[in-house]
Amino acid sequence: MTGIVLAAKLPLTTLLMLGGFVALLIIGWSYANWRAAVKVAFVAVLLEGAIRKWLLPSGEELVYFLKDIFLVGAYLRFYLSPDPELRTLRLRVPGTLIFLLCSAVSFSALNPNIGSPLLAAYGVKIYFMYLPLTFMMPYLFRTQQELLRQLTWYVLLAVPICLLGVLQFKSDRFSMINTFASGMGETGAVGFGVGDRARVTGTFSYISGHTTFVVVFYILSVVLLTLKETPRKWLIIFVVVPLLAGNALMGGSRASMVSIAFVTFGFALAAMGGRLGTARNFVITLVVGGVLALAGGVYFFADALVHFEARAKGAETVKGRVMDHPLAALELAVKEGGLFGYGIGTAHSATAAIRKKLGILPLKKAVPGMDNELGQIFAELGLFGFLGWYGLRILLLWLNWRAFLTSPPGVIRAICLAAVLIQFPHIVMSVVYNHTANFFIFALSGVGLIPLLEMRLQRRFVPLGRGAGTDPSQRSAAVSTKNTLRQRH
Repeated sequence: MTGIVLAAKLPLTTLLMLGGFVALLIIGWSYANWRAAVKVAFVAVLLEGAIRKWLLPSGEELVYFLKDIFLVGAYLRFYLSPDPELRTLRLRVPGTLIFLLCSAVSFSALNPNIGSPLLAAYGVKIYFMYLPLTFMMPYLFRTQQELLRQLTWYVLLAVPICLLGVLQFKSDRFSMINTFASGMGETGAVGFGVGDRARVTGTFSYISGHTTFVVVFYILSVVLLTLKETPRKWLIIFVVVPLLAGNALMGGSRASMVSIAFVTFGFALAAMGGRLGTARNFVITLVVGGVLALAGGVYFFADALVHFEARAKGAETVKGRVMDHPLAALELAVKEGGLFGYGIGTAHSATAAIRKKLGILPLKKAVPGMDNELGQIFAELGLFGFLGWYGLRILLLWLNWRAFLTSPPGVIRAICLAAVLIQFPHIVMSVVYNHTANFFIFALSGVGLIPLLEMRLQRRFVPLGRGAGTDPSQRSAAVSTKNTLRQRH
């Protein structure tokens, strides 16, 4: 603990040098242990906000990249030197189309308005840091049993985070426990508009990260409830789900409640249309779990419900937030950004912080504030980049849907549906400007691509020479091998 306190007081230059050394060590370890590194990144995304706010506030910009550092080494190993076992598999996705869509987005990095190659590269990172993770996730787990076991333990991590949210809600609005990360965004605490309660953030830097956490862990909990093999299912029903519902109320975000309702309806509809998982009475379990979560939320979090309702009454209508506001932002972005926009990453708050820290000149032309991601992305990327980005997002959504349709009942089929249901509302919700959502959306989309894995066709070449290709038994064996592979996949 003394070391942490001392590190928090170090000047930024020293922290940069120390952070660079630690980053090299982490990248080296991640290269040698890429599967473990990806799993550590999944834990780091839950904890980095707590480290930024309370343990290393003077170096929070470095901590912001913690999960990314673990992924860099894993990316290098997976894409440049994959294990021999991975070379026998391939992911059946339209690689050329994905490359073209990414190129359309990345072209905006050449916009002269950015004024800095470093910030242009950082803008590309904001959009695409977790896209490679999508195509790694299908290879991450060796068996479905390993996936189920580790997913269960991961969901149980919601318990301490949610309990922290309860403590934050009970604490004073401006206490240390309710602070936000300050280096790349707003500071202080945000209330409900009535009373003196703070909207909780848990271990996350801002409310948006906590909202994403609630929705993602709820949908993962529902996935586990579809399976009869899930261990500790009672703990998920009676503890995890009610705590997530309570944290959704204490977070004050209507997006979390609407997303939870959408996910619940989607899973129930899919289960009534056919077998989803291996549990026989999943719809009944889902209804019972929903009733328990609602009852638990009303009983244990009555004060949070009152504050949530008060904020909902005083806030913009759902229709205005979901439809009118994005359309108005798009109209402004088309008018102001034009065909090529202001440059990739120029509207992100982190780029402004980097300019200030490194003394980089301001933008030649500032991006107007729009308070909506659809408009901000159009303003940054222009028309072609905007179409490329959302074309990529819709393509991944379609691939997950195709995987869902071809999967047999089980954990993979349930996760494919989860990937579809979480991506759909996030078409209009924040992803690029919410790094927690960015991580989870691309990661879950990747797990939902597992059914698109297939064995590479191993062609047997008979060397030219005496008798080559003349033995009918050799020819029939080769044809039999090829047909067997086709039938299997």
